[in-house]
Amino acid sequence: MENKNGVLLTHKEAAQRLNVSGRTLANWNLNKIRIGRKIYYEEQLIEKILLEGWKHENKR
Repeated sequence: MENKNGVLLTHKEAAQRLNVSGRTLANWNLNKIRIGRKIYYEEQLIEKILLEGWKHENKR
């Protein structure tokens, strides 16, 4: 799916591209776009994570 900022990936597509489970991706608390029940991620965000790595911030 495309939006004005580029391509949107489904939850499953994003998890596959990052080589993690869907549950792990959900736990990462990334910016997501919800359309109805579907969850999408901007492709450029996923690509940035692949290039730079995921920086987890402990909020405790």
